Amino acid sequence: MKVRSLLALTITVALVPVVVFFAAPLARLVDAERDAGVRSLQEAARATSVAVDAQWNEAAGLMRALSTSGKLEAEQMEAFAGKAHALMDGRDANLVLYDANGQQRVNTALPEGSVLPDTRAERERIGKLLGTAKVSVTDLMTGPVTRKPMVALEYPFALAEDRHYVMSYAFEAALMAKALPPPDDEGTTYRIYDSKARLIQSNRPQTDIGAPAPPAIAAAMRAGQTGLVPMQEDGYAVLASSRMSNWWVVITAGEDRIDGNARRIALLSGLGLLMALLLAVATAWAISARIAKAIAQTSAAAGAIGSAPPKRPVPSGIAEVDELGESIYQAAHLLAEAAAERERLLVQAQHAREVADAQNRAKDEFLAMLGHELRNPMAPISVAAHMLAMPGLSEQQLRQASAVIARQSSHMNRLVNDLLDVSRVTRGLISLDRKPLSIQPVIASAVEQTGSMAAGQQHTLTVAPMAEELWVNGDAIRLVQVLANLLANAIKYSPPQSEIRIEAVRDGGDLLLTVSDNGSGIEAGLLPRIFDLFSQGVRRPDRADGGLGLGLALVRKIVELHGGSVAAHSEGPGKGSRFAIRLPLHDVQAAASTPG
Repeated sequence: MKVRSLLALTITVALVPVVVFFAAPLARLVDAERDAGVRSLQEAARATSVAVDAQWNEAAGLMRALSTSGKLEAEQMEAFAGKAHALMDGRDANLVLYDANGQQRVNTALPEGSVLPDTRAERERIGKLLGTAKVSVTDLMTGPVTRKPMVALEYPFALAEDRHYVMSYAFEAALMAKALPPPDDEGTTYRIYDSKARLIQSNRPQTDIGAPAPPAIAAAMRAGQTGLVPMQEDGYAVLASSRMSNWWVVITAGEDRIDGNARRIALLSGLGLLMALLLAVATAWAISARIAKAIAQTSAAAGAIGSAPPKRPVPSGIAEVDELGESIYQAAHLLAEAAAERERLLVQAQHAREVADAQNRAKDEFLAMLGHELRNPMAPISVAAHMLAMPGLSEQQLRQASAVIARQSSHMNRLVNDLLDVSRVTRGLISLDRKPLSIQPVIASAVEQTGSMAAGQQHTLTVAPMAEELWVNGDAIRLVQVLANLLANAIKYSPPQSEIRIEAVRDGGDLLLTVSDNGSGIEAGLLPRIFDLFSQGVRRPDRADGGLGLGLALVRKIVELHGGSVAAHSEGPGKGSRFAIRLPLHDVQAAASTPG
């Protein structure tokens, strides 16, 4: 056998392991690209399902708020109807209130004051809803007034004196397009189906609302199957279910969306491998003695693909072999970069999902807490209002009812003010009126604001004597708000007859202002997020007043706007807590001596 033929055969045999080692990573890469396309569609479907549920959660929150209306409690239907018409004005939706007999009592689809139709035929359906006592979302239906495809959320609830109602929030199915992304150039289609596999809305024009789902999709819905579903025609579908409405979000895409990248990678990699083999054979006919060493070097580099970081080959002096080695190096380098990029994207996607889940849970907990905190004062206000309407009240009863209304209104006002302050701070709309001020009047004002609250719990507010007068450059109103919030928290979370201590000292170039108590303390797991929005400690049964978890978040934001910091310390539950505010000191004498 000729030398060149032998060299060609040697190179061919040496490259066989290259093909084997290259094929396995290539197969994994192809599978990973296909899995990435599937995951992308699955995440999009889940995100769309969350957007659908968000619309229903908003409607459920609206009806929950309406169900607590004092006008409805007092059976002032005309006044409640006026409130409902005013609330629904400008919304592309209708609100209908049914009593337990199925009779409509309010219908915002009709002009205010109109005679409502006799709907007592709905009594059986309304009775079933009241029996379940659960919020439910209807399937696609035809509106009795508009004669258009509509969907509705039905909210059963009970009031005092064994009065039961069902509130329905209905709007046209076309409005569900708000939860869908706009059409893209890849032919990806988003559709929403009800539990009976009927089309509610699509992000494509000329949507045939009410059309049945394709057989493969309908079968998957009946089986409760989520994820990837192959279509009978070309393409795939990804299904995600809505927890609240029992609807389905379906994304359909062509095969190229899922398999296109994988096929292109396989084709390009195969062509690259084929070119490498042809180049090796051609080189064998052009090289002589040095070919053996070059082949050994190239084979060693190729054998390390996928098992070690790529290393640039040492030049052999043979241009063709060096090019082959460089190609192998580049391929290994690209494979290593692709693996690192996939890992980075996976970690990023997992983190984003964890953040979204945490934010969604925080939102749900906050909405539930807000509804609870706003509803609590409504009951005593309503009772006091009814009491004021009664004839023959004594002066003491009048004063008592007025005091109840004033106290509960003040509580609601504090909640709303906290919400507005957090909104301004997080959007950067708050501005500080900063000027040199002594910290003593700030402490005195905060103690005065919380004194009555402390007296109600028989607490003692102790201000430690100060060795010197300390000045800061700050907004007096906001700093009083910060200290009053910390004192209010200490009062709430301390047992009766506790001592709450306020101390201000110089610490280097900073003012260190501390609020200490011997109350319930802070759990170790809560300390890292105690200043986050909506974070709260566990409420004790004897704590009548609640809160929204906004006070400490406001404290941190306002202190940071002053160029300072705040920290919380606690040895654990039942061992009290200490909050330390650190602010830059203002040198009054230096400022006065500076020419201006």
